[in-house]
Amino acid sequence: MKKVFLFMMAMICALAVFAQKGDLNLNDPIKADPNVVIGKLDNGLTYYIRKNTYPKNRVEFRLAVNVGSNQENDNQQGLAHFTEHMAFNGIEGFPGNSVVDHLRSKGVVFGADLNANTYFDETVYMIPMPTDDPTNIDLGLKIMRGWAACLLFDNKEIDEERGVIIEEHRLGLGAVDRMRKEYWPILMQGSRYADRMPIGKLDILQTFDYQVIKDFYNDWYRPDLQAVIVVGDINVAEVEGKIKAMFGSSSASTNTPR
Repeated sequence: MKKVFLFMMAMICALAVFAQKGDLNLNDPIKADPNVVIGKLDNGLTYYIRKNTYPKNRVEFRLAVNVGSNQENDNQQGLAHFTEHMAFNGIEGFPGNSVVDHLRSKGVVFGADLNANTYFDETVYMIPMPTDDPTNIDLGLKIMRGWAACLLFDNKEIDEERGVIIEEHRLGLGAVDRMRKEYWPILMQGSRYADRMPIGKLDILQTFDYQVIKDFYNDWYRPDLQAVIVVGDINVAEVEGKIKAMFGSSSASTNTPR
């Protein structure tokens, strides 16, 4: 503890010295990494690209959507998370589970590598890929383009996925869940966080009409709420050109529910 205290004091003193010299202004905005290429397409989509040669011959793709359970209507509770699941059950060019199967042939394991997360305010999709095959760059971007704008929402796939998500709902039950249901509405009183847990409501998950989840996707998965992130052993200019060509064709949405 003594060492920790001394270290903290040294850091505070160093910050004070820098601030006095004018080298550090705590009111300045945090600057972006100069090695990151940042751009915005005419339709509003933002992209971030960075070359990183370690590990060699690897690249990480992310699609970040500025949408989560807080954007759900009352009859859509749980459907932001459900939409994330449907991204692995059919996109343009990859019906059913074929996107998972295709990536598995590239050594990308579903769950351990290929994955996604849904929270209150965001949904993020991720793909790590080897770059020893240059066509993998196109494949990764094509899949992210499918997630961003071309989910199929096959009715049969929706019904089959209900059971998966209902099981996730069941696994989340227990003492922690019971306590959270007591304190969360108090902590978050007056905000949508109080009643928009990402897992949603069981009765809605069991019975929602197909069109309800399609409406959520059409309303919220739009370029001005999306960002593409590519980091790895890549040619930055080449990747930037591919993003512009592949994602620039999506129209800027005029449909803004909230």
